[in-house]
Amino acid sequence: MLVWRKISTEKWADSWQERLLFLGWERLVITHLGGSNRIRLEIFEVTQQEATLLLQRFGGEIRDLRRSTADWVKAVVQKSPISIRGRLQILNREPGDDGPIPRHHLYLPAGLAFGTGDHATTASCLRLLCDIVPKSGRWHMLDVGTGAGILAIAAAKLGASGVDAFDFDPTAVRTAKQNAKLNELETRIHFWKQDVLSFVPNHSYEIVTANLYSELLRQSAAPLGRALLPNGHLIVSGLMRDQVEPIGKLLEGNGTPVLLTRARGKWVTLLAQKAQ
Repeated sequence: MLVWRKISTEKWADSWQERLLFLGWERLVITHLGGSNRIRLEIFEVTQQEATLLLQRFGGEIRDLRRSTADWVKAVVQKSPISIRGRLQILNREPGDDGPIPRHHLYLPAGLAFGTGDHATTASCLRLLCDIVPKSGRWHMLDVGTGAGILAIAAAKLGASGVDAFDFDPTAVRTAKQNAKLNELETRIHFWKQDVLSFVPNHSYEIVTANLYSELLRQSAAPLGRALLPNGHLIVSGLMRDQVEPIGKLLEGNGTPVLLTRARGKWVTLLAQKAQ
């Protein structure tokens, strides 16, 4: 398993996020190094072709985790269960052989390339999703930029009649499908490869989630709004604090005014609702 690493200064974190977006949202890990203004950038599970490209464009180094016995590698894959509002429990492993999977358990084995629910953006989306899902009746959700499929799988666990989810990264789509199958939900979630910038909604949903970068949210705000039913909810994340106001105004201009703002560290998640 190959990982690309590079040390940079904290002030360039946002710039690096934009430059590395082509490799997928969930593949980038940024670690702030204590006692300094430096950050460590890491892209996990890179292919040999991606490794060569990263070194040519950005420098840094490539390491093979299969040859590593470092404690930090073990720490990444050995995480405690994550409880979400007492309604979901995310377990960083495969299900056992001791009977049916409990409805509230969500299994996401760590593959290092994609998150397992503890990133601030994903965690905030999960909590808002638990707060707004209908308590009865049929409802459907669209998950844009699904990554490992965490939000899509969570929606199915929370009672969605059907879930559609897409991502631009084929590795993400493949991983999401594997995770859905692991949770015995492959028939209730439809995953496909799609660029959000060319997305044209064919259906309307009670809930739409979009964990994206601000520029992608800016360019896709209109089609995301069109994908919502009247009174439907939109959860968007991946925003920095200084990006909230312009994105909020854009959403309001598209008929989906912001109801709630949640901040965790430097990341902000918005809950909006489409007008009737």
